[in-house]
Amino acid sequence: MKRIRLIIAILIGKMAIYLSRALGNQGTDFPGRIARRVAPWILAELAQNISEEIFIITGTNGKTTTTNMIARIIEEKGYSFIHNQAGANMITGITTAFIEKTDILGRRAFDYALLETDEANVPLLLKEVHPRVVLITNFFRDQLDRYGELDYTINLIKDAVRYTDVELVLNADDPLVAHFQNDTGLHCWYYGFEATGYDRLVSEESREGRFCVFCGQELVYKRYHYAQLGKYQCPGCNNCNPRRNFTGYGLQMDPQIHFMVNDIELTSPYQGFYNAYNILAAVSLAKLVGIEDNTIRNAIAAYQPEAGRMERFSIGQKTAVLVLVKNPTGLNQALEAINNDPAEKALFFALNDNAADGRDISWIWDADVEITARPGTRIKAVICSGQRSGDAAVRFKYAGFDPRNISIESELEPGILRALEMSGETSYILSTYTVLFSCRKILLRLHKNRPAGEQAENKDRRGELWLNS
Repeated sequence: MKRIRLIIAILIGKMAIYLSRALGNQGTDFPGRIARRVAPWILAELAQNISEEIFIITGTNGKTTTTNMIARIIEEKGYSFIHNQAGANMITGITTAFIEKTDILGRRAFDYALLETDEANVPLLLKEVHPRVVLITNFFRDQLDRYGELDYTINLIKDAVRYTDVELVLNADDPLVAHFQNDTGLHCWYYGFEATGYDRLVSEESREGRFCVFCGQELVYKRYHYAQLGKYQCPGCNNCNPRRNFTGYGLQMDPQIHFMVNDIELTSPYQGFYNAYNILAAVSLAKLVGIEDNTIRNAIAAYQPEAGRMERFSIGQKTAVLVLVKNPTGLNQALEAINNDPAEKALFFALNDNAADGRDISWIWDADVEITARPGTRIKAVICSGQRSGDAAVRFKYAGFDPRNISIESELEPGILRALEMSGETSYILSTYTVLFSCRKILLRLHKNRPAGEQAENKDRRGELWLNS
């Protein structure tokens, strides 16, 4: 009877995937949800088909990009794997990924499973699958109306992994991550950066890890890479960065990324320090698995940004770069990466406040949007869109960006077209989560069908806001 229910659940799930995608949706969450109603244990059952290892990647920022890079490395090596590539990182989305890859009987074997998961989903996932490694990228304040304070999220994960036999791969430069070994007793591997030419002696960003997790005293930083990531020490109990197993050094961003990890020289088409960390995390896990340096090097060089993580689109003579932003640190790092691009550019920002984005959009005031007004940034215009377009426009105004170059276009496509019509080589399309795939569909269609110079049909829908008051 159990086998019959499993087969029925797989059939229903596969049909739901097909129908959902035929209707133009992602088909990532709903199929897994209905399959689990038929067979609640379906994920645990299908996970038994993994012959080698299961890896879980979590954290606030970078988990999708890090997991996708690990997948590219494993693919380069020739292994078979299951991966929730579309970024549906709740238990239902992960179930969908297994259903899509398995056969009707649920018996198809794979070497690895790479599972990106939402932080709050870690306890649920660990009840159904047994990973060898849990990799944690970082912890930042994110969607407080959904998660609550960071302490709650961090303790949730610590409690989930405690008393298991998993190994942890941890960011040694984040004091909110690096202390997990002390509180769990698990075997830990650490990655981090040496000093770089992009470090700062003082931090202008909002820092979550300001105080020591052990004694509560304020941490002293020798340097900041960004946010609370850097070289730190507690003057009270000497809590400091653990010794690294995998070290990044010689970082150059021009704007592409070049650096060394231990003795591997790497080049990536990605931009931004936060993506250098994602590369370092992916390479660290690959080295831990025992994949050869040359395979890692080739995979990182060939990997192209996707799924809205610095994903590039050629539209006529212009380049559009799609970037997901969802919290202050993520927006800060996206804007820093944009500033490091020497090209003249326009900026489009779509801000939504649906449940998956976080209802509270006050986080845009915690971000250092002021960097867009720095001399030499070469940002020629800002177009604000989405459900909270007006709030975004006001934020850029108070950041010091020239109000004459700020406009509102609540409709996505006219706004994106407007950004593409601006002078300059590149248009950066920033969006929060629930509007990301809508922006991506528009960019894909424009990439295929529509030249960049074509004028948008603005009609009466376009709202101008020059904010001169």
